[in-house]
Amino acid sequence: MPLRFTDIDERSNSADRDHIGISDKEIVELVAAYRLYGFWRMDLESGHFFATKDIFTLFGMEYTTGPMNLVEANSKIHPDDYTLVVQALETCIEQKNSFHVIFRLKGSDQNYKFARCVGRYRETPEGRGEMVGVTYEFFERLRAIGFVGDGTENLATA
Repeated sequence: MPLRFTDIDERSNSADRDHIGISDKEIVELVAAYRLYGFWRMDLESGHFFATKDIFTLFGMEYTTGPMNLVEANSKIHPDDYTLVVQALETCIEQKNSFHVIFRLKGSDQNYKFARCVGRYRETPEGRGEMVGVTYEFFERLRAIGFVGDGTENLATA
């Protein structure tokens, strides 16, 4: 059975972490600190797609606060992965649920990299449908330990 956002909502209940004193804002800052990690919202009625600066950077596009040019953005998705991305979005909308998809994305250097997109359907207070989500650069993690103390920095990797 696929993981649903209701399961995640229970798992990420802020009351569960009140005792450690980390705010939602700090969590987002920590998660996004060392990789491109962009957030987005798509108005399903108008088809407009709004995104943070990191999304534009991931897609190698010039940043704007207005709707993102989806024709240009879609042209950056690897042709072999495009149908998979569209199917994930369509299924999410039809089932009013969540999705995640990993795909290849052409960056500004014209090389493909992996990106992961996680999103969910939601209704606005006015009853209109929209999707919200996050897209980030997906790569193998490097375990690193940084030491800072006497003004010198060392980096040990494992």
